[in-house]
Amino acid sequence: MNKKYLALPAVLVVAAAVVTTINLWPTELKKLREQNLCLGMLTERTAGLLQDGKGGDVMVDEFVPNSAGSAAKSADPVFATTCFVNRGNTDDKSSMRLQYTLDVTSTNTLNDPPNDATPIGNGLTGWIGQRQSEVQLPDGCAKEMKRPDAQHIGVTLKISPVAIAGRDWDYASLMKDSHTVILEAVENLTKQYGCAV
Repeated sequence: MNKKYLALPAVLVVAAAVVTTINLWPTELKKLREQNLCLGMLTERTAGLLQDGKGGDVMVDEFVPNSAGSAAKSADPVFATTCFVNRGNTDDKSSMRLQYTLDVTSTNTLNDPPNDATPIGNGLTGWIGQRQSEVQLPDGCAKEMKRPDAQHIGVTLKISPVAIAGRDWDYASLMKDSHTVILEAVENLTKQYGCAV
């Protein structure tokens, strides 16, 4: 057999081995998304903090509004997914109660905080509110998350009225738990994309 015909299969085998190694190599993104909820943002323990006090298992729905088409499937789903954190009803296993939502967006301006909000602290830009919280990821994250056209990447947490009423409108407690939830989401996202402060 001619040696020049053996070179191409050898190159293809090496290329396939490199691609396979890269895809199977454990990354922080893959690791966190496999072991955590909400695209790797929350541990199950933290996800269960914001709740209405009626018990039930933590149930997460990572909803992609328009997942049809190959472009949506191949892109990183973090910007197209809203994470719905629910509690299962103990008397009816097929139903659940929404506790809060968590989503990540690219934006050029941050929303103004409501009057009842407090700054997030921890060296981050953002605020914790009684019903909604927003925190900006560190500046380098937009580039690492393949959104170089965006000035900011924000994480938004919206608490369901069910959780607020179930906690007897104890806003101090809700804001404390909101702070923990959104901080863990931010920390895990910065670990996934290697863009920590």
